[in-house]
Amino acid sequence: MPRYVFNASSGICFAQEFEIHHFANLETACHEAHRVAKRFRAYLPRNLRQETLMVEIVEEAGQESAILRLEAPF
Repeated sequence: MPRYVFNASSGICFAQEFEIHHFANLETACHEAHRVAKRFRAYLPRNLRQETLMVEIVEEAGQESAILRLEAPF
């Protein structure tokens, strides 16, 4: 099962390899992105929590990737 790396960013905050999970495919990893974004938002200062978040999903071998833009609230 491939490993997917989740990079998350919001405004001036960026977390490379914020989380790493094993999923069967990219579609399943994209569904997980909302949960990853919620966990990332918890680390942000309160004044940045309402900003749009970007979650980049990269398959460890570099075969697949996706970028999701999540508008607050999510």
